[in-house]
Amino acid sequence: MLSKAEPRPLDDDLAVYGNPGDLTPWDIRFDPADRAHLDTDPDGSVRIRIWTDPELFDGLFVTRAGDTVASYELVLVARTQRFSFWEVVADVDDGIGYSFAFKTPNGHGVYFVPDGVTNAVERLDRWTLSKPEPMDIPPWATGAVIYQIFPDRFARREDDTDVALEEWDADPTALGFKGGNLGGIVDRLDYLVDVGADIVYLNPVFAAPSNHRYDTIDYLTVDPLLGGNEAFDELITAAHAKGLRVIIDTSFNHVYTQFFAFRDVVEHGPDSDYWDWFIIHEWPIKVRYREDALADDPGLTKWLDLWKADLGVEFETTESGWQWVQPTYDSWYGVPSLPRINIANPDARAYMLDVTAHWVGDRNMDGWRMDVVRYVDADFWGDFRDAARAARPDAFLLCEIMGDASTWLQGDRFDATMNYTFRDLCVRFFATDEIDGHGMLDGLSRSWAQYAWPVTLASQNLIGSHDTPRFLTEAGGDVWRLALATVTQLTFPGAPGVLYADEMEVEGGHDPGMRVAFPWDQDPEQHDVYRTMRDLTSLRRSHPALVRGEWRPVAASADMVAYERFGDAGERLVTVLNRGSEPGTLDIGDSADVLWGTATLTAGTVTVPARSAAVVGR
Repeated sequence: MLSKAEPRPLDDDLAVYGNPGDLTPWDIRFDPADRAHLDTDPDGSVRIRIWTDPELFDGLFVTRAGDTVASYELVLVARTQRFSFWEVVADVDDGIGYSFAFKTPNGHGVYFVPDGVTNAVERLDRWTLSKPEPMDIPPWATGAVIYQIFPDRFARREDDTDVALEEWDADPTALGFKGGNLGGIVDRLDYLVDVGADIVYLNPVFAAPSNHRYDTIDYLTVDPLLGGNEAFDELITAAHAKGLRVIIDTSFNHVYTQFFAFRDVVEHGPDSDYWDWFIIHEWPIKVRYREDALADDPGLTKWLDLWKADLGVEFETTESGWQWVQPTYDSWYGVPSLPRINIANPDARAYMLDVTAHWVGDRNMDGWRMDVVRYVDADFWGDFRDAARAARPDAFLLCEIMGDASTWLQGDRFDATMNYTFRDLCVRFFATDEIDGHGMLDGLSRSWAQYAWPVTLASQNLIGSHDTPRFLTEAGGDVWRLALATVTQLTFPGAPGVLYADEMEVEGGHDPGMRVAFPWDQDPEQHDVYRTMRDLTSLRRSHPALVRGEWRPVAASADMVAYERFGDAGERLVTVLNRGSEPGTLDIGDSADVLWGTATLTAGTVTVPARSAAVVGR
């Protein structure tokens, strides 16, 4: 935890740096309604974070309670090209008034109040402090290593099945099955423990016709090809016995056309009890398609033939419309097999909330990863949180948002997000060389400032997922680039998100290429990334600062980045990354020992070999 600032008494808060203040329209950003800017730590102290133009210095958090005025020094955490990020933790009472003060490069005062920059702090120019309740993110999710598994492709326990399976080592296809199942995961739990996983995150497991299973037929039944509900119970019991948590993924935005409610609508039309569970534009339900599009792209024919055989709705041709296929009902991106649930309907909402509670309550699952959260009515997610937490008070709720997820991470919906912003930075610095070390450190600083600190510590810092090309493919097959990105995952604040088999240095392009089968015929010890992950997850267990410690940027150069984590016991660890083709040196101040990797320490500088990284204690 950040050390608490000590108050310094003041005679007045009118103009602590002199009157009048500088009225330049400085770019200062502070929103007390956003918990990234104002949050409450577990002990009740307030954590304030404010962004300013980088030229400003000597920041103060100024409070007033009646005639008692005090200032608390703001800590300059990071300075980027556009912003300085300041933070303070202080013991202050609810209801006090507060404002901010800074200095310009010429030493003039800059005063920031609810209406913006002002010449002085007058009677009505203060915020009134209203501390939110501390975040209730499950402690077990903070800094946890999340290992993501696409169930059809991870491991298979031999079982009888009538489904024709592809060869395990063959290239993945969009429609084929390889037969991975939950029993196979149970049989490989020791491997997950050895590699340092804390949470097993499973892509959807409910009954569905596809290998990805986002097209759910039955939310209460695990797909028989995965082993059914009994296999799920076995996995939960076995994982918990080994200290592993399990979260699963699903979508409440859309279902498959064989979902019971949609089938009833197809059969009974407006008389169906489930008519309003969907948005139906025409009756009878149809799917129209343009034959000219099929001529232009013959590959579409396989999808059309598949849908005609399985959807159970009428198909007809059309010559109009910009989409080649046009269902007469709302669906996910117009895909006919994925009708959209109208979550605004009370009965449809109640059904999904019952599903929410069932798996984390009755079936002892540890949490949810929710797909396409932005596409579901926003007011649903508060109800979702209430249902999950009523069934299991420590259920972890992770959302898929590509981009800024702040709206969903204010303590009333989700605990954390899949941090695709982190992935984007890693791809651009390590894989494609689009940004240099200064740009990377700037990006990491902005990422640090984006969310409330407890949210940052629990968000899934991924470099690949079932929806993105494998990182090694993005990196042109250079294993050292994947290794450096993995080091960053395991040392930057958050919950490192590892896509199954990335540690085995597999490649794969866009869907379905990234959904390869795990190469169990290979020796993990022969892979540098596996050894990196195993060793650094071990280092995290022995150095809590890498799990919960505060973060600060240290230094950067064209090809190098250094940042530190520090904990309550005075522990400080610096991660140094060098993507360059030559050894690189940075000034990191006093240092003690090399805890992981290879480095040379000399009078406050560290030298790291080419295309490598090190973690240094200081």
